[in-house]
Amino acid sequence: MARHAWLAGTALTLFEFSGVVGVLGAGPFSDRFGRRKILLVSLLGAPVMLFLFAWFGGWARFIALLFTGMTILSTTPVMLALVQEHAKGSPSAANGLFMMISFVTRSGIVVLVGFLGDLVGLKDTYFISSFLGILGIPFIFMLPRNQHPIPPHPAAPPGQ
Repeated sequence: MARHAWLAGTALTLFEFSGVVGVLGAGPFSDRFGRRKILLVSLLGAPVMLFLFAWFGGWARFIALLFTGMTILSTTPVMLALVQEHAKGSPSAANGLFMMISFVTRSGIVVLVGFLGDLVGLKDTYFISSFLGILGIPFIFMLPRNQHPIPPHPAAPPGQ
């Protein structure tokens, strides 16, 4: 049993570490190539990598896990940049609202994945999740094409 705990801990560490790499890379890449393109790459890559993670065994599974973490976790900073760019007068409120919705949604999804994992097994849950991940792709094309940041509002004069 202890062997499985070490293996799970190692896998989670690799997933999160590669997620950090994806998060740190996605922001600058989205500045250079555009938010929609980076989201599209992530939303195309994440389901494929999750499917391969569930499909492979042995060391190939760990390699797929690295790319899974990189693609799945890299979308948040890009979406946050989109929120900031399109929040006309209240970027802080928009940021807070985005983070709240993100937290509540992800928390609910974790519960659903756990329930589904208990029902059909984790491997099948990963396969199902990889196919469901494809459903987000059409929403990328609904995003605004304006990719230039909105200039910040001038600061209020002192004393007001």
